[in-house]
Amino acid sequence: MKISGPFYWREASLCVPALPILFIAGFAAGVPILGAVAAGAAYAVGFGAARGLLGRRWGAMIAATVGMSVATFVGSVSGGVVPVQIVLAGAAAAGCAALALYNEDLWWVSLQVVIALLVASTYPGSFAAGVHRAAAVLVGGTTQTLVAVLLARIFPAIGGVLPASPPPTEPTRRLLFSHMARAAICVVAALIIARAAGLANSYWAPMTALLILKPGLHETRTRGLSRLGGTVLGCLIATAYAAIVDFSPPLVLAGVALAAGLSYATQKAHYAVLTCAITATVVLLVSLGTSAVLANAQHRLIATAIGGIVALVVAQIAPHRAALNSGAADRVGAG
Repeated sequence: MKISGPFYWREASLCVPALPILFIAGFAAGVPILGAVAAGAAYAVGFGAARGLLGRRWGAMIAATVGMSVATFVGSVSGGVVPVQIVLAGAAAAGCAALALYNEDLWWVSLQVVIALLVASTYPGSFAAGVHRAAAVLVGGTTQTLVAVLLARIFPAIGGVLPASPPPTEPTRRLLFSHMARAAICVVAALIIARAAGLANSYWAPMTALLILKPGLHETRTRGLSRLGGTVLGCLIATAYAAIVDFSPPLVLAGVALAAGLSYATQKAHYAVLTCAITATVVLLVSLGTSAVLANAQHRLIATAIGGIVALVVAQIAPHRAALNSGAADRVGAG
């Protein structure tokens, strides 16, 4: 697996420190699950440190934090009503797909919002539970932003924005609406299938479908294979590592930091490598809150396969050429 792009170690050093801080704080407060939720939010928001948003240096991180917090609350309180969950997921996916054709940074923010909505919908709860989870996400994202800003001020050399991808070509109306429709269909279908399969972490299926689906059929195939390969490898690595260290929380947390650093550093290098690092990070991070690393890895593999197959089938049935700069590698962010 050859690395085809640069290795951004500076972004890793900027974004990793907040993760152990948040989990240790949650563990010390006696709420490791909320600590894991906050750390997970910080992990996702950290990818925004390499971006600007509409001319604002830290705008992507701030927008993602606010959007994810709101989406977490909405998903938590509405997730118990399946028709509402499906409608919200489909509408959010369509909006995210539309932004992907116009502005990469706005798309990235919307992607984090959609993922937060999907995750929270999988764990429905009361109004109070929704507030608690949304607060944990807000704390996580805010902590990540403050730590990143502080480190960038202290060490200016690590605080730069990554080179931006070329702007996309203006999409045709047909491409816009067809891509929105395909995204909505993919996410809804993957969500329904994953729920029917009884997967504990069913949100991984629609999330995978949304990440894999691209305007062009060839892009979707290539991305799907890369994500599947990276997910399998990441699950195997995370599971093996957790077993080797005998599920020791400090050592598992060290593994989280290492995998997270690798994902931040390779976000424009190779999609399969990035997916492998993200998978290992998420599996280990969730395991810190639930102590179920093997089940998490198995569910992620099954859900990834479901999401990938759905995206490929929909892209095959309704293929079209992309009116985008397909040669430019997009910066995926967390998924």
